[in-house]
Amino acid sequence: MKTLLSLFIFAFIFTISSEAFSQAVPKVTAKTNKKTYSAGETGVITVSFKPAKNVKIPKEPDITINITEGVSGTGIQDYTGGAGEYLNANFVKYNFTVPANATSGSTVKISGTVKFGYCNADDGICKIANKNFTATIKIK
Repeated sequence: MKTLLSLFIFAFIFTISSEAFSQAVPKVTAKTNKKTYSAGETGVITVSFKPAKNVKIPKEPDITINITEGVSGTGIQDYTGGAGEYLNANFVKYNFTVPANATSGSTVKISGTVKFGYCNADDGICKIANKNFTATIKIK
């Protein structure tokens, strides 16, 4: 009986501590500022975070974006403005350039990764995530 009671107590404590230290990685989506671009044109891709309740995206460590396919990345826009240590809005914007040799009428898949921190606002525990994203554009 003592063994069963000990096992029950251990399971209860494990469940409580697991919930306290777990937090879901925010979902990430990406969307361009336009659907159609000309070859060589510049654009902006917005990478949005959808965190769970009480999870916030901190400004530090830096959020980094790496474009792996489709366009040339030219840099992340400043997201550090505003008061506080967390993003004011749950998104960042990244500038890109469509390849000059992109074929008219084609569709270009933009792929990349975003590395960011996310924190539980209740207990202050923070983690780092790497998430993939994709978006598509058409070439005029």
